[in-house]
Amino acid sequence: MLAKKTTINLLSRRPLFILITFLCMVLLFGCSTEVNGPDVNFPDNGFDFGNWDFTVRKTFTDEIPVESHIRINIDAINGEVVVTGQSDADRVVVIADLLVSSDTLADADLHIKELEIQVFDTADDIFVQTVHPENTGSREYIVEYYIIVPDSFEVLTKQHNGRIEIIDIQNSVEVLNGNGAVWLSDIVGGVSVDLDIGSIEGTVILPVDEAIDWSINIGSLDLRIPTSTSAVLSATIGGVGDIMVSDLDVVDSLSTPKALSGTLGEGEGSITLSTDNGIIEVIGFD
Repeated sequence: MLAKKTTINLLSRRPLFILITFLCMVLLFGCSTEVNGPDVNFPDNGFDFGNWDFTVRKTFTDEIPVESHIRINIDAINGEVVVTGQSDADRVVVIADLLVSSDTLADADLHIKELEIQVFDTADDIFVQTVHPENTGSREYIVEYYIIVPDSFEVLTKQHNGRIEIIDIQNSVEVLNGNGAVWLSDIVGGVSVDLDIGSIEGTVILPVDEAIDWSINIGSLDLRIPTSTSAVLSATIGGVGDIMVSDLDVVDSLSTPKALSGTLGEGEGSITLSTDNGIIEVIGFD
């Protein structure tokens, strides 16, 4: 039996700030599809997008009634994706800030037209897709999404670089990210995350027979689960790193410096965590 104690740090308050900002934006933009802009940001106003001197921004808003839809599928590029579930939501609200940065104002203003958002639906799915040029040249294209969905929705999200945050979802979540961070808060369902370089952090309540499958090439994994979780646990490190389990009873455990396996509760679900280089930490809470 493995049971160690550690100090549990509180999750960042940053997502709360984002959510408050998001809800204010919903009230501001209303209920129709709209693209506003562009707005121009000059070097002296505090914008920091690498080595570019000028940034042009436009804003997109749209809403789709929930009806028979059960899933949202987001295909982003670079930036930030924040998806928040609400128990009483009868529509999906999409707000996006689209930004192009370049070394001249004329170039940024010209190419902002190439950056667009498409929202469409099928019988089950609502799709949100970023349309951008394959050849970005010397420019940077960024989209920051703020999306509200019913908390019963399945959520599928992918992007190349940036941060993905999924909050208050009571269904399965699947995340594919290149470089950046994945932050999950109050998820009730199975969760699959595949990340190249960065960090994965989250609080998940795992239903019976569901799975948590987190994989990262370089970076840390920080998972918080209830002490009542029932699952087979497997954690592995391919290269350099450490595995820490706190405030959980792991029975039939097998442990080496680079691997740990065992059973939580009745072992009705599965938790699989892996990194090539980094730290894996699993913490139980009541």
